[in-house]
Amino acid sequence: MPFLLIRGTFEPTSGVPDGDSVRFQAEDDTLFDKLEGRIEFKSGGQVQLRYEGIDALEKAAIQPFSSNATKRNIELLGGEQSGLPGYILSSHADGNGRPVCFVFTGDPPDWDNTGRGDELQADLLRQSINYKLLQEGYAYPMFYETLYKELRDEMVAATEEARAANRDIWAGDRSTDGFQVNIPPDLSTLPPIFPKLWRRLQSFYQRRSNRNKGLEAFIRELSRGKDRLFTIPDQRWIKFSTALQVDGNNIKMLYKPEEMVFESDVRLERLAASIAMSSIFA
Repeated sequence: MPFLLIRGTFEPTSGVPDGDSVRFQAEDDTLFDKLEGRIEFKSGGQVQLRYEGIDALEKAAIQPFSSNATKRNIELLGGEQSGLPGYILSSHADGNGRPVCFVFTGDPPDWDNTGRGDELQADLLRQSINYKLLQEGYAYPMFYETLYKELRDEMVAATEEARAANRDIWAGDRSTDGFQVNIPPDLSTLPPIFPKLWRRLQSFYQRRSNRNKGLEAFIRELSRGKDRLFTIPDQRWIKFSTALQVDGNNIKMLYKPEEMVFESDVRLERLAASIAMSSIFA
């Protein structure tokens, strides 16, 4: 689905901004009706954005890396004040009703919203807050199959540049080197790791009955989840659990973050709708 341009203002003083999200007030909120998926509106008609192609550390993750990402995001938007002008490019919402988008400050290019999806080229992508956070090492790449390969390739290059220079999270990242999870865990002390893995660990260990379970139990539960991904190096569709390796209390990813393309909410919703329609007309 092609990108739609929506003008508006960023509102970092509303809600709870973080390293890859902020509130946004559209000039014309009827444009959200053209996006695929359901949009959830907040107080005053604002929406919470989800930045396309990147994933920052959660607020409860290790400091100062997680707070660095939030601080830099707000700086790039123009500072901690309301009514910062800019625009987003989006095609769909995620499962939580947030527009998945590329985020830009300032005036937009000449864009007529007629449905052409080829207007987001590399030069414009590099002006986005998404790209800058990735290039500066404040966020991990997080790819879904809805993102065009040409744009993904640009973001991979930004990731490789940041990693080679040991910028911010890459100075301490242990996603593919491996890290230890003590039982019961204190996830706030883990080194910087791929945020989706951190969130899945948090989801598992926040249950009291799981607090004293080892990583093998975590992997078994994760294998029953819906996280599926495509591995770019060896061209496989696998569960996220298959992309992980556990050795006692140590765990690591077998692929770099930019080598995985995850199945999106959009794909799953389309599949569910297709199954429902097949049942209706069976």
